[in-house]
Amino acid sequence: MATITLRIPDEDLALIDSEASSNRTQFMLTAAREAALRRRRERLDAEVTRILLEDTERDVAILDDLSDTMADGLE
Repeated sequence: MATITLRIPDEDLALIDSEASSNRTQFMLTAAREAALRRRRERLDAEVTRILLEDTERDVAILDDLSDTMADGLE
């Protein structure tokens, strides 16, 4: 397990301590992990959105090509 040293302003440390209960390290580790996972999810969501938007024109063209036969056999 790695050990790190953080230098943070006194005001920020006081805020962290006021919310961390008895385990400051665990509180900070949990907060950092949640932030990292949130950022990863945001990057993945942005990539999926980009891909979907790229395919939109192609999908609309296919739908237009098939629109005349979409209801065939549904009567």
